[in-house]
Amino acid sequence: MSTRYFQRFEKLYYKFGDETAFNIMQNLTQYVDLIDQIKPQLAFYEDYMIKSGDRPDTLSLQLYGDTSYYWTFFLLNDHLRESGWPLMNEEVRSRAKDYYPHRVVTSTTDLATAEGGYDFRVGRQVEGQTSGTVGTIIKRNLDLGQLIIDTETAFTSADTNFTLTVNSNGAATLTLTDPLQKFAQTDLWVMTKKNLDTPTVDPVVLNGFDITLESIDTVAQLRNIPFEVGNFEYVIRAKVQTFNSADSTFLVGENIFFRDDTTGLTVFADVHKESAQYNAVHHYENADGEWVDIDPFTQVIGSSLIPVTNLDRISAKNDNLKQIKVLKPSAVDSVVKEFYRLMNER
Repeated sequence: MSTRYFQRFEKLYYKFGDETAFNIMQNLTQYVDLIDQIKPQLAFYEDYMIKSGDRPDTLSLQLYGDTSYYWTFFLLNDHLRESGWPLMNEEVRSRAKDYYPHRVVTSTTDLATAEGGYDFRVGRQVEGQTSGTVGTIIKRNLDLGQLIIDTETAFTSADTNFTLTVNSNGAATLTLTDPLQKFAQTDLWVMTKKNLDTPTVDPVVLNGFDITLESIDTVAQLRNIPFEVGNFEYVIRAKVQTFNSADSTFLVGENIFFRDDTTGLTVFADVHKESAQYNAVHHYENADGEWVDIDPFTQVIGSSLIPVTNLDRISAKNDNLKQIKVLKPSAVDSVVKEFYRLMNER
């Protein structure tokens, strides 16, 4: 794409951050309001609908026979300048998934008013009673009875005992075969050695050994273990994290729950609906496009109400970006020349 537009900007010396030397750069604050002045004048512009695949430079070439007029689209259309060029149609869903990567659970349970702090608040880790999926609540939309849950980075952590085969060099290797598991927090691992010839004697806790995690934390190499010839059993209690399966979804009809480790109390909420966040309902509208509240405790949705998802909103905004004003081919040369003249005088 041509950068002729910026060649008209005044050059100045500028020092970035903690640098001691000055750099020569364009004065990006320089501006003339010529385009703003002609926006209300119908004689200078016409409406255009950006097609999927259009780029600013290719559209400039198509309309004016020159790629260098691309910048007029942005000065003439505030929504383009604020939000950027619209996405191609096939990119909208991918962008929505990037913006909204989590899971949304809709529940008829009262999620927020339980006494004693036992509500489904932001920051709590919850688990599906049937699916086993775990996640951290990152946001609530109580008007819709929704919990937005991060299941991609969530995991459960448990102490797991492993019996070691220790060689005469005081070394051993542990390998996790479950692809959803990783070793963690090696500073909390505890190793014991038990003499099987005297089973009534308590195991001895060992110190001074080293742990190195390899293969993305699925292999643990243990060294400097105090080895002793005899009938001994070495056991290590390791921290193992278990992550969600690839789909990381909850099941409609199951309960999600959290457990208070202090009191042992377990709190449940039903899963009335579940979906990817990008495809979850953002709000409901009536036939006039007005937002309408629902009862989150019944989830009864009137037949006249239209669900609007996060994907729908991104698609609508992208469609709105496609509706622009462009300078008429008969006016573009005179407008651009005058714009450049005024820029040179600044």
